[in-house]
Amino acid sequence: MSMHKIMLIAGEASGDRIAASAIRATRALAEERGNSVSFFGIGGDECAAEGVECYHTAREMSVVGIVEVARRFSFFKNVLRDMASLLDTRRPDTLLLIDYPGFNIRLAREAKKRGIRVVYYVSPQVWAWHASRIKELKEVVSEMLVIFPFEEKIYRDAGLASTHFVGHPLVERIDAERERWGSKVEFAARHGLDASREWLLVFPGSRSEEVRRLLPAMTAAATQFAKQHGMQAIVVESPSIDASAFAGNDAAIITRFRDSNATHELMHHAQLGILKSGTTTLEAALIALPGIICYKTHPLTFAIGKRLVKLKFIGLANIVLGRKLYPELLQTDVNPTTMCSELEGVLRGYDAFRQSLEGLAATLRQSGASPSRRVADILLAS
Repeated sequence: MSMHKIMLIAGEASGDRIAASAIRATRALAEERGNSVSFFGIGGDECAAEGVECYHTAREMSVVGIVEVARRFSFFKNVLRDMASLLDTRRPDTLLLIDYPGFNIRLAREAKKRGIRVVYYVSPQVWAWHASRIKELKEVVSEMLVIFPFEEKIYRDAGLASTHFVGHPLVERIDAERERWGSKVEFAARHGLDASREWLLVFPGSRSEEVRRLLPAMTAAATQFAKQHGMQAIVVESPSIDASAFAGNDAAIITRFRDSNATHELMHHAQLGILKSGTTTLEAALIALPGIICYKTHPLTFAIGKRLVKLKFIGLANIVLGRKLYPELLQTDVNPTTMCSELEGVLRGYDAFRQSLEGLAATLRQSGASPSRRVADILLAS
């Protein structure tokens, strides 16, 4: 029996979930072929649960914003040095990088120097900003595995021939979970929720910085809107954030929900969402949960980003749809008055909003094997 050693870098909660699915599929495929595989590197709780030997955690690594990353420069420099050292001491067959480009591209460079194969899964969003990264990725990445169909052409046109659209892992995950979903009454009973009311969900994020900036306004808006409409306001807490970050919420008004394994079913049974920008918006869209998108960061980070980002929209759901279906509130617009006003607008056009989300999953689904199985096949190909 041969052993394939894979060093993994999943530096944030969304990458942790994606990595866990790929790990399960890779282990299953290796077993089918009479081989075995080991994983080590950086991951979150889900990677750890899949047996990844984690030298650093996604909780440590989750930082958003140019200014915020700069403040922790020494930390990231030390982690990069640690991971480069692991390339020498553990000598993996493959370095699997998931999203997290600022760190991962630097580590890919170190792997390239050592002749180690680099597979990059979930491409940096070069179509949004940092298009200059394409040239560097071409030089250091062996295979690029992309999750949006339009990304394949971007990389292949740039000369990275080994680029494969594998399908979006969220579609795979939600499809599998949907088969187990029950009724709202059953779900509410399991999680201590009120099935007799509509649910307004609050998603403040999976990074400490975005939670700190978004949570106060989000909960204030949710409290106000829920009271007006007789709804139950529910804050969805990421396990990657210490529970104490959410302790200020009034339990009599805001319900706290922390079961990451049940988040998608919660979305399915809910009526509206107040969503932080990022993967959450795409999850909501795939489950057909209407809502609004909020983004707030350090003013300097935002000013720099406005000059660099080339997109019309910030929400992944809107980007994939090609239009601003979900209202997007940026910076000072993330306030209870504006948020409640936008939520009222969503309610008024509710049925049309949901109809606009039909068929979205089909555009992100690749025929044949699941994304995780495709990734597994590529990882074990060498």
